[in-house]
Amino acid sequence: MNIFKKLFGKWFSCSTKESSILDDKELVARYREIEQSPELKEYLELDKLVDSEEFVQKKITWQNKDFKMTDTYAIASRYKELLHDEDLQKFLDLENSKRLKDFLAFKASKDYAKLKDEEAVSQSEDLQRMAKFEKSDEYKLYLKYVDSELPKEYKAIAAKMDTPEFKKDYAFWSNPNRWKTTDEYQQHVRYKQLAKKADIVFYLQQDPAEIARLEKALRATK
Repeated sequence: MNIFKKLFGKWFSCSTKESSILDDKELVARYREIEQSPELKEYLELDKLVDSEEFVQKKITWQNKDFKMTDTYAIASRYKELLHDEDLQKFLDLENSKRLKDFLAFKASKDYAKLKDEEAVSQSEDLQRMAKFEKSDEYKLYLKYVDSELPKEYKAIAAKMDTPEFKKDYAFWSNPNRWKTTDEYQQHVRYKQLAKKADIVFYLQQDPAEIARLEKALRATK
């Protein structure tokens, strides 16, 4: 009985040792295989990225910035304000009208002086028409805005708002879920997915120094 126990104990000890070596070998092999994997490389790159100050600041801004505090909102609000300026809009309509162009052409001609001749005016429908327009509210409105900066400002804002870039910015900043529309959000989602992968979890749980020690011990057993 004692001999059996002795032999069995010796066999069990050898078997356990061989099993331990095999386990260590498999552990090291798995570690090194994961270490060279594209998924780990991607995870480590994303880990560095999502922890960077620039990435974190973008996330905070995109999640929390009030749309009303953006330049995009300010531009759109100013456009709306000018759009509802009735006199300005009347001027813009008048600016390209034929009646104004005809009068300005007439005013630049030598015939304009005839408006001072009452007799000449009384005998000409064209002169009467020009005289009437010069005294009209439309022409007064034209004089009010022709040298104003408002029409220029309105046209500049309208042109800016019609660009693909502005439309894209407006759609982005006016969206309360804007963070989820970004490439950075997709990178963050991918990072969290990789962080849950069994191989990644295993790799991160290991001590590189211990892996190196095991490798050295395994080489010594060969």
